[in-house]
Amino acid sequence: MRPQICARCDTMTDKPVVVGHVHSASMGGRTIYSCPEHVPTFPQPIDPIAQIDALRRVRREGTAS
Repeated sequence: MRPQICARCDTMTDKPVVVGHVHSASMGGRTIYSCPEHVPTFPQPIDPIAQIDALRRVRREGTAS
């Protein structure tokens, strides 16, 4: 992978890690990169399948856990 700029510290990193994507209706989206040091400072992505399963479980059982 080619060097990218870290979204947290704005420095060039030779070991970029994808931490997110920005979607846009008017133009193409972009990928958000981080240096390995700052990866823990970004929120973990939400798994939509796990979220759907949790909602179905709540509807079936009637309570949130």
